[in-house]
Amino acid sequence: MNYFKQVIYEMKHQRMMTWVAISGTALSIFLVMAFFITDNISQVDTAPETSRSRVLLGKGIHEKEPGKGIDNSGMTLTLRMAEMFYKDLDGIEKISFVRGDKPAEQLSVQGQEPFVAYGRKVDAEFWKIFDFKFIDGKPFEDSKAASADRSVILSRSAARRLFKEDNVVGREIELRMIPFHVVGVVEDVSPLLDNTYGDYFTALDVEGMRSGENENQIFGSLNVYLKMKDGVEADHIKKQVKSRYKRLGATMAREGKDVVYHEQPYTIEEQGMSFGSNNTPDLKNKHRIQWTIYTILLLLPAINLSSMTRSRLRHRISEIGVRRAFGARKTDIIGQLLGENLLITCIGGLIGLILCIVFLYLASHLFFEIGSKFETSLDVLNARPDFSMLFRWQNFLIAFVLCFVMNVISATVPAWKASRKNPAEAISETH
Repeated sequence: MNYFKQVIYEMKHQRMMTWVAISGTALSIFLVMAFFITDNISQVDTAPETSRSRVLLGKGIHEKEPGKGIDNSGMTLTLRMAEMFYKDLDGIEKISFVRGDKPAEQLSVQGQEPFVAYGRKVDAEFWKIFDFKFIDGKPFEDSKAASADRSVILSRSAARRLFKEDNVVGREIELRMIPFHVVGVVEDVSPLLDNTYGDYFTALDVEGMRSGENENQIFGSLNVYLKMKDGVEADHIKKQVKSRYKRLGATMAREGKDVVYHEQPYTIEEQGMSFGSNNTPDLKNKHRIQWTIYTILLLLPAINLSSMTRSRLRHRISEIGVRRAFGARKTDIIGQLLGENLLITCIGGLIGLILCIVFLYLASHLFFEIGSKFETSLDVLNARPDFSMLFRWQNFLIAFVLCFVMNVISATVPAWKASRKNPAEAISETH
């Protein structure tokens, strides 16, 4: 208790220096956490993508024909290619085929003006991989039957815009001027969740697609979602897919063609990177850039805080000399000074983290690229990340670790020098 009283006394005694140090720490944590949260928001587990670390995405294929100078790639697959690469993999719990394109179509009900909505075409397994909250109705159980019946699942916002209420199962809407029957209504999904966001969902008839495909065609319209079993690593799945690519490449080599493997299927972190269908995501380079930025954002303010810490300690040299004269050990002096500085940095860090979360929530349009991806979706201009995506206990732990690192960097050297001061010289010094 006496220790904390001493810390509070010193903070009150040097108010200006204390608040400058707290403000500097808050600004540093604000910048680091803003970068960290915006860079990692696409990886946090949040409904309906509550198992993001276990979900992989297979998409696209890259074909070469060196003899003719042909180099083709596409972001989607035929069903035959999708099944060849991803079906019956060891370690996979669920597999879902979805249309890779995400059309913006007109929705309407009789007597109302149509509006443009963003849609997805998914199979029945899609609803088992992602945890959508159904407000009314239920997901497709049979994609073929749902496709034949022209069934549609609406988001809450779309249902309210069409019918002014949520419970609308059994009603009819028009999609592309064609009647569809509403079989379910799901809670809205943030536009930041690219794998699950949509204003409406229709059924993908996988069997029907198979009968209409050309056997030699490799570029199609499908993406594949794979949910790994608990404890399975992505590398285990990638090795299996790579071997399948090799087998296909050996077959294509007879025709002078080749197929390039680009480390598919992609993890959630790889999905968030920008790369083309004929490129491989470079996670190592991304991590190098991240750590470089983190280091700069931490090191520069820590150097400034170190100078402020030295200035604060100059006012306490006499006190330190008296304590040394009465037998205080150097380790005791260093420990107290580090503790005092840690308290200041934690206060500043907490302020910086709270300001960061509030600022990112209110000014999300400055940090998250939404409009470029979903220009025609509902309410996109007002889209914000869910608060649960920003407010996570892991963020507090990371902020505390950053505060500790900043404290060690900024206070260790000044505290060590102060503890080595000769007691007689220290007592004789004046403020």
